[in-house]
Amino acid sequence: MNKILKIAIPTVLACACSFGAAAKDFTTITAGYIFHTEDSLDDNKNQFDRSLLTVANVRAGTWGRVITVGIVENLEQSASAPKATALGEAWTTFKFAGVAHIKTGFAPGLNYMVDEFFWANTNGYESNMKLGLSYDLNLGGIKTNVGAGANYVSIDNAGADFTGFSGYALNVSMQYPFTDNISVKARYFGVFDRDSDHAKGYTDKITGDQDSSGYLADITLKYKLTKSFAACLTLRQADSWYGYKTSAANMALVTASYTF
Repeated sequence: MNKILKIAIPTVLACACSFGAAAKDFTTITAGYIFHTEDSLDDNKNQFDRSLLTVANVRAGTWGRVITVGIVENLEQSASAPKATALGEAWTTFKFAGVAHIKTGFAPGLNYMVDEFFWANTNGYESNMKLGLSYDLNLGGIKTNVGAGANYVSIDNAGADFTGFSGYALNVSMQYPFTDNISVKARYFGVFDRDSDHAKGYTDKITGDQDSSGYLADITLKYKLTKSFAACLTLRQADSWYGYKTSAANMALVTASYTF
């Protein structure tokens, strides 16, 4: 636990720190449920349908923007099952996501990027911090951000015990508003050329292969019920991404949110 705290606390403090007065500052609380396809659960036996609760804060100004998200999955441990106890997903899992896009001043739309994702439960932990550059652009009304950089990792899970640089990462997000109330957002997060000691944590349970790359991709349809309340449907695929180690896993997230 001390080892986890040494990584988690500095990460949270770094991403949540104040950058002065912000032109835009809001918080969103989201609750929902994650549903997997049957074959995804058959292939990834450590995964279960489960609840989801997140608190996200966005700060933006002339200097750039910072987004921090605290995530709790399986809060009530509804996914607890006899086999889960052995496989590591019977417990509540805590996650943290934070990204900073700080304007470089060298070129319009070009940012320094720090992108962190961390998870921990009683089975272990993993932290991936992407350090690089990102670029904001508008493609025919589609708000787009592309980021790339080196991947710095600390992991103690599933046979992997490693801290250091491990490959590189590519992030792409695209958002388009159809109307004032309806919008769609697509995201892709990929990691490539993992260090072999890191890849041990992504050993396919069926083939025994260690996956040196992985990704998460999703698309979200959002409907704003009011200025503050919204409902979302997200279709997601994850392959060699955190708990999903055996083939691509498909899932749907049904969520409702309140923004203030």
